[in-house]
Amino acid sequence: METSLQIILAVVVGFALWVVVPALWRYYALCQRMKKYGNPGPAHPFWGHVKYFNDNDSITSIYNTVAERSQSKMVGLWMTFIPIIQAVHPDTAKLILQSSNPKPTAPGQPYNVLKSFLGEGLDTSNGSKWQRNRKLLTPAFHYDILRPYVKVYNKAADVLLNTYARKMADGAKSVDIMGDLGLALLDIILRCSLSYEGNVQEQENHPYSHAIRRISDLILKRFLVPWHLLSWRLYMMSADGKEYKRHIDYVHGFAEDIIAQRRKVLLEDPTILSNKKKLDFLDILMTAKDESGAGLTDEEIRDEVDTFLFAGHDTTYAALTWALYNLGKYPAEQEIVYQEVCDVTGDRQYIEWDDLAKLTKTTMFLKENLRLYSPGATTTRLLTKPLELEGQTFPVGSTIGVNFAVLHRHPDVFENPAEFRPERFLPENVAKRSPYAFIPFSAGSRNCIGQNFSMNEQKVILSRIVKRFKVILDEDHEVIDLVKLVIEPKNGIKIRFEERQ
Repeated sequence: METSLQIILAVVVGFALWVVVPALWRYYALCQRMKKYGNPGPAHPFWGHVKYFNDNDSITSIYNTVAERSQSKMVGLWMTFIPIIQAVHPDTAKLILQSSNPKPTAPGQPYNVLKSFLGEGLDTSNGSKWQRNRKLLTPAFHYDILRPYVKVYNKAADVLLNTYARKMADGAKSVDIMGDLGLALLDIILRCSLSYEGNVQEQENHPYSHAIRRISDLILKRFLVPWHLLSWRLYMMSADGKEYKRHIDYVHGFAEDIIAQRRKVLLEDPTILSNKKKLDFLDILMTAKDESGAGLTDEEIRDEVDTFLFAGHDTTYAALTWALYNLGKYPAEQEIVYQEVCDVTGDRQYIEWDDLAKLTKTTMFLKENLRLYSPGATTTRLLTKPLELEGQTFPVGSTIGVNFAVLHRHPDVFENPAEFRPERFLPENVAKRSPYAFIPFSAGSRNCIGQNFSMNEQKVILSRIVKRFKVILDEDHEVIDLVKLVIEPKNGIKIRFEERQ
């Protein structure tokens, strides 16, 4: 008996010496490094800087403050008691995004939290699985695949524009653009990825749209409750956890039903794809084969579909929301975009594939919009090997990130960064900056695979809107930009749409 107790004691002491003590030392060392960097302001002893992401303060003012206070190329944030050091300058962002360290998988880390929703999709997988799936999915975003989607964008825009026109004709002073724009972009992503013909825009509260909104809200809320963030079991016992699980089950079931139906059709008629005029994302996923001839399992396909639907919808939705806001806020820039769209399209109503490359000023406007309102504010890495940044060596297990929102406002990179200046993206100005100075879709090997899809979609929708309507902000409506999973307005954005003559 005494021998057994000695063995147990030895195991406990060994675990403490080899695991607990080193972990605490790494934590202490990281905390000491945090003191060297700028931050949004004083951190609460327990909640850290969470309060800045959970009140009515504009996130723009917070990010501007961080950029102004940062004397180095890094900033330190506390998400409750979890220290996160982030790059806010192209030099340090490059080192992090070019490193071979994987996405984080430790408990409480952002991408790990998303795994219950997105599984092992491209945003959350690591190592050989990520490399294999990235290679299999790349053909889905080839220009030949993206080209036919322009018609889908235009048809969705038809419904959206008519909805805005009808609401204005009914006597509304202005229209909150959020709901209808969100449904239009959901309609697009479902049609392009799954060929889903569900008349999404005709349903003000489509169950899939509602589920995605609630999942986003609940994920953000979970980040603000430490015991929910660190323990899946505790979270599932809460009312929020049960609601989250209910919505996750619906979203997964929605994708699984469509995958099963498509699998059945392909088994009954293997030649059907060769006769299709337009392949969707699911077609590519279901027929992709690696070097060994193996394809993706149904679970892997579902994970990638969920990732594409979620990431592709939320980011473009946020980008276009702020693009319409900036059209109204800067009438002179709106006129430049309008004149270019008219010059390129003439009397045509629809935007065509060949028009996209010609919309250079519109593209500059959209990029400046993305600079100020990056859809995703940050990305993170969990270090699996030491990384040296700014003379400091960060050990294995450190959470290191890139804060796109602050990087895009860094005064050392962008003169008067709070000002809206599309000319920053003239070729001669871009050439003067690091490629890592503007990275709304991240950079390096794990950059956003769907960035061309998103930019094409933004160009078409924005061009269609500005060609038909003059966009005027409702001056009586206050716009407050807050961070959720993307940066979005707290109380929506209200716009008056005036038909152009």
